[in-house]
Amino acid sequence: MERRTFLRLLGLTSVFYPRLLQEAWAEESAVVAVAEGKDYAQITRNAIDALGGIKRFVRKGNIVVVKPNIGWDRSPEQGANTHPLVVRSVVQECLRAGAKKVKIFDRTCNDERRCYVNSGIAAALKGMEKVS
Repeated sequence: MERRTFLRLLGLTSVFYPRLLQEAWAEESAVVAVAEGKDYAQITRNAIDALGGIKRFVRKGNIVVVKPNIGWDRSPEQGANTHPLVVRSVVQECLRAGAKKVKIFDRTCNDERRCYVNSGIAAALKGMEKVS
């Protein structure tokens, strides 16, 4: 497409479909939440609440995928993966919001069976219904 043709098309679009251009070039602001403390469950809920609450992301009946970092065959004390209590708290919030099912997985760098077990995430999720 030639430059002049593009500019004409852009001009016509702005006249007849101004909202289309606004949406196309609207800047979305980044959203980051920080929560501090020692109670993993509480700070996780605080961070989710700061983002507008879990219902902003999860609707009743949704099948939700939670993708924590479980990439390494390391224990929670080594801090290489997402802490298991953070993962459990996110899953609990999804279920409270009405998620039909919550799936947890990651593409691991080490043997996946060892990563899920040694990270503590498998144990943290044990016995939770609707979780796979």
